[in-house]
Amino acid sequence: MGTPLIEDVGGARWITLDRPEVLNALTLDDLRAIRVAVDDLDGVRAVVVAGTGGRAFSAGMHVDTFRDANPDEGRAIIEEVGACVGTVRLAPVPTIAMIDGYCLGAAFELALACDVRVATPESRFGLPEVKLGIPSVVEAALLVHHVGLSKAKELILTGALFAADELPPGLVNRTVPRPGLRDATEGFLAALTAPTREVIAAQKALFETWLNVGLDDSIERSKRVFAEVFAEEATREAIARYRR
Repeated sequence: MGTPLIEDVGGARWITLDRPEVLNALTLDDLRAIRVAVDDLDGVRAVVVAGTGGRAFSAGMHVDTFRDANPDEGRAIIEEVGACVGTVRLAPVPTIAMIDGYCLGAAFELALACDVRVATPESRFGLPEVKLGIPSVVEAALLVHHVGLSKAKELILTGALFAADELPPGLVNRTVPRPGLRDATEGFLAALTAPTREVIAAQKALFETWLNVGLDDSIERSKRVFAEVFAEEATREAIARYRR
């Protein structure tokens, strides 16, 4: 138990947070390990992030990380968080958060950075940073897109915890009982890795464009990406398979 477990299974990289005695609370070393695992995806078609112990995906950053931090150290901490979750969000392959139990703080931001989320009904989501006197930042900016401004403000400003069915539809893609959690996740893996790796990478890059630039520019960039994929042999093979 300690740093995340990294295992490649059937073309998917499973990153398992493995500190169950503290609800899989994260350290800066854990963030670096996750970032390295997602940076090097040679031969990997998808990434799954999970937690051990059955009580938590992760309770977020270990509170000792913030103890006695000064502004410079605070900046260094949030840069590490941002680098980790940013790497996950920008990964050129599909990413899944498999959530069972508490999903809080930086771990919630990590889950938001993933493309899809599969969770048990017992899971609880929250951004309790305000209770420590610090703001929720980084991927918390994505929360408005998932739950709307009003609910995002309630989550962030109160630090309260919510079950999946208490949040607007769409934040959690599938809610399944614990015995079916792995099967549901593997079902998503099969669906998300069926297209070519090239088209998934292109489509994910377009999501970033759509989030960050205006409509007209998004449309023009989309046209360019659409044309460019025809240079890929994988595209021609996929079209041939689809015609059969």
